[in-house]
Amino acid sequence: MTMAKILLLVSLFLTFAFSVVGLSVVINALVKSNQEDSYIRSVAPDGTIVDINYHDIYSVCAVMAAACAVLTVFSLVSAFSQITSIGRKQRLVRLQAFLILFGALWLLATVIACDVLFATRSTKITATFDGVALSQSVIQQFEQSIGVSPEYSKQWYLRLCAILPWFAVLFATLSGLLLHRAARNTDGYRDAEATESEKIERASHEQ
Repeated sequence: MTMAKILLLVSLFLTFAFSVVGLSVVINALVKSNQEDSYIRSVAPDGTIVDINYHDIYSVCAVMAAACAVLTVFSLVSAFSQITSIGRKQRLVRLQAFLILFGALWLLATVIACDVLFATRSTKITATFDGVALSQSVIQQFEQSIGVSPEYSKQWYLRLCAILPWFAVLFATLSGLLLHRAARNTDGYRDAEATESEKIERASHEQ
C-alpha cells in the first residue's frame, strides 16, 4: 500500500469520524432545544401562553444533520472501495470525489449559516397572560428568574454545532481532492498495466 493511499484512507476515516461527531452534536442540540422549550412552558405561571420561536437555527441544524449523514455514508463507502479492487475503477473514484466535495460544499454552507445565526440571533419568546400580551421587559425578568438565556451564543450545545462540523468540512474537502488525485493516478495505473501486457504479448510473438 502506497503512502498516498494511506493518506487517503486516513483522511476518509477522519471525514467519517467528524461527520458522525457533527451529526451527534446537531441531534443533541435539537433535543436540548426541545427540552428547554418544554421546561419554559412548564414553569410559566398558570394562564400564561408562551410562544417560543427558534425555527431559524432549528431549520439550519436539521439541514446540517442531513449533510453530515450524507458525508458519513460517502466517506465510509469510499474507504471501503479504496481497500478493495473497486478503488482501481477510474469512473467510480471520480464519482466518489465529486460526491464528497459536493457534501463538503453543502456542509460548508450550512455551517456558515449556523455560525451567523449563532453569533447574531436569539430565541424569540412572546407570551400572553389571560389574553393580554406581556411586555419584553416582563419576559426578560421571567427568563432571568428561571436561568434561561434566549441568546444562541450562550447555549453550549449550539456552540458545539458552530465549531465541530468545521472539521468535517476540512477533512471532506481533503478527501475529495485526494480522491480526485487518485482518479488521475488510476489512468497511469491502467496505462502501465496496458503497456506491461503489450510487452508480454510482443515477447510471446517474438518467441
